Order: sequence, then structure tokens, then C-alpha cells
Amino acid sequence: MRINLRYRNLKTEENIVELKWDSCVAAGYTGRDQKAVMAHIKELEILGIPAPQKVPAMYWIDPERVSTSKTLYVIGETTSGEVEFFFAKDINGKAYVTIASDHTDRKIEKESISKAKQICSKIIAVNCWKVSDIRDHWDDIIIRVKIKEEDNSPEILYQEGSLKKILLPEELERICEQDNPRKQGNIAILSGTLPLISNQVIFAKTYLLIMSDPVLKREISHTYRVFTLPDRS
Repeated sequence: MRINLRYRNLKTEENIVELKWDSCVAAGYTGRDQKAVMAHIKELEILGIPAPQKVPAMYWIDPERVSTSKTLYVIGETTSGEVEFFFAKDINGKAYVTIASDHTDRKIEKESISKAKQICSKIIAVNCWKVSDIRDHWDDIIIRVKIKEEDNSPEILYQEGSLKKILLPEELERICEQDNPRKQGNIAILSGTLPLISNQVIFAKTYLLIMSDPVLKREISHTYRVFTLPDRS
């Protein structure tokens, strides 16, 4: 899979970068506080979501599932997004990061998390940052998502937090390489998410993804709308 994103360097010069990967993984339960992660897993089990075989969990998906589209087509009314960072490299091995949504079918998730993640495309922004540009203040980066339940609904803050709550990209990359079904090649990574502010899943129609850098005073944002197709036998 190859995708072109816009990269603006520290001199505000904009270039097109081509990111390339052979495998793609939606990581889960990637919080740095693993005691809190295990408590969260117990909560999900009560709701019928199966516990992962190991933590952090690696849910491998079709590498072609990543998209910069502003419209996401889904089947049925039980899908929702999760704000995450997306990590991938160019052909020279330079690492880039952008904001993403790991959109998932919550009904199917109760039977198979892997299938639930595979069935929905993963949305990323068209702009990205080079990891080396933000390495010295990585933990200060904030990711958030605002949603609208319906087109005319008020916008609400659904998730928000700093990247210090999620494993570092190098650690995620190491774990993913050990678990990679292909055994080799570049890996694109969806990082895993943050707790919901509302404490309940909302099946929203519009998602505004935002990644903010308070040190360099800049942000990346991307909006996508969910278009629901009929679920028929």
C-alpha cells in the first residue's frame, strides 16, 4: 500500500511524502498504564466484548483499508470511530505520524474484534508530521475527536488526551514486528485509543479528528461523515 500525504517541515515548507507499508495493524490496549488497561478489559468483558489473547493486542487488517476520504461507507447502524495516531514510513525509512480513526463495527466486535476492525476502512488525515520533528515533545501532543450524532446535532467532545497515555511509536513498532504475520516488510500502525469522555459508545454521523502540537503551535485536522448502507440478508 502506498499513500501520498502533505508534510510541512519546521520551516513551514510543504512537500508531498509517499508512505509505504506491506502490513497494517490496529493495535489495542496500548496504554502505558497497563494496570488501568487490565481494569478496562474487565469492564469490556461485562459488556460482552471478549478479552484479548494478549496485551497489547494486535489486530491485523487489509493494508488497503487506510483512506483519506471524507466519507466512510459502513453497513448497519452500530459502527463508531476511535481517535488514534497513525504511524508509517516512507521508502527511505523516515517515520511520519498523523491523526486517525479506527472505525469499528461494535455489533461484530462482540463476536470477533479482528473481523469488526477489518470490516470498516480506517480514516487518516491528508497532512502529516515527521516523527523526528516532534520527538523532543512527543508526550505533549494532544489528540481529540469531536462528533455529531446527527447532521443537525450539537458537536460534542468524545475523546481527548495526550500521547503520553499511549505507548511510544518505537515500542509499538517493536511489538508489531514480533507479531507480524508476514514476518517482514514495513508496518503501518494505528496506535490504540483513549478512554471515552461519555463512558458510552455513540454511533455518530460526523467525526472531527484533531492532533494538536502546543509547542510548535500547529495542528492537523480531518473531518469525515459516516454514510450508512442497508444491512440486508
